[in-house]
Amino acid sequence: MAADVSWIRQEQATAWAFGRTLRDNLLDAYRRQYGLTAAPPPAKIIDELLTDFLHVELRHEPLPLDRFAETRWGDERAVVTINSRTREIPGVRHPEGVENVGKWHEAVHVARDLDVLRRERPPGLPGFDAATAIVCLRSGKRSLFQADKAREFWAEEASRAATVSMSALRQSEAFRRLSHMAPRSLGPAPEAWPLLYQAAEDIGVNISALVKQLTLESWIVVVREGGRERVYIQPALAELLEAS
Repeated sequence: MAADVSWIRQEQATAWAFGRTLRDNLLDAYRRQYGLTAAPPPAKIIDELLTDFLHVELRHEPLPLDRFAETRWGDERAVVTINSRTREIPGVRHPEGVENVGKWHEAVHVARDLDVLRRERPPGLPGFDAATAIVCLRSGKRSLFQADKAREFWAEEASRAATVSMSALRQSEAFRRLSHMAPRSLGPAPEAWPLLYQAAEDIGVNISALVKQLTLESWIVVVREGGRERVYIQPALAELLEAS
């Protein structure tokens, strides 16, 4: 069991590094293209990054509610289709942020899995609508293939790390206020949740993606106390922002 946990954490860290490298390379190209000193939050410009820099055909079309998106190999380029019914998917409360993170998920597939998109697969496999489609299901449980599960795990981790950008969060007044609470209190941050929600909106992601990434990296700790989830801001987060 310990070996399994260690392997997952190693794969997770490797996926994060991949997602951040992809993000930084795309943002560098974006800045050079437009002569900017700083790029907007990566989640907020993902449409342009996909179409103009990864040369993807991006579509928004109704798809079944068991999936967020599909990526196919079209006529000499990848075609990414985002489910225009995302807001109807059970459990989705922040559709715009979910879609932004989902588009980065597809960007990871485009950058890393073109061989899968180009290679013909036998029709009718679970998780695939056609021989040249990667279908990003709402849950990976329907896929019977370990390689498919591993690919989706990687894309999920890489895309979340790419979109929850510390450089973007530094530009969020709400997030700076949140981080400054850490040195002043040994208990939970009293206004944590409103500030986290605002920070998520500022960088264009859904609240779940923001909280999960910050928790996994030990920048915050979320504890259920008295029937409520309370947020403890770790001192290292304030130190990070002050050092930047």
